[in-house]
Amino acid sequence: MEGLIDGLVATGLALVTALIMPDILDKLALVISIAYMMTRDSLPFLKGQSIGKTAMKLKVVKKDGSDLVGDWSTGIIRNILFVIPFFGPLVEAIILITRDSKPENGLRLGDDLAKTKVVVWRPDESAEGD
Repeated sequence: MEGLIDGLVATGLALVTALIMPDILDKLALVISIAYMMTRDSLPFLKGQSIGKTAMKLKVVKKDGSDLVGDWSTGIIRNILFVIPFFGPLVEAIILITRDSKPENGLRLGDDLAKTKVVVWRPDESAEGD
C-alpha cells in the first residue's frame, strides 16, 4: 500500500512539473519522478520516511537500527529495482514468494542488498530514549 501511495506521489510530481513548463521540462518530469522513487527513504525533509511510509506508519532502517536520512547510496540501492520497468518489480515479487517460509520472510531483495529492513514506526517511543 505504501508503494502505491509513493507511486501516486511520484506521478503527481511528474504531472505538476510537466504542467508548469510543458515544452521545456517534459523529460525533467520523468527524472523528478524517478529521483523521488529512488531516494524517498533518505530525504532529510521527510525525516527518512517516504510519504507512503509516513501514511502507513512504517520506516526503513539499517540492520543496526539507524535511519537512512541523507544516506543516498543505501536508499538508491534499496530502491533501484523498482525503476526497472516490469523486470524489477517481477524479481521482487518472486523473491518475496520464494522467501515465504524462510528466516528472511518479508525481506525484499532491495532490503537484502542494502542491509535494511522496514519497521513499524512509533515516533513517540523514539523520543522517550532522548
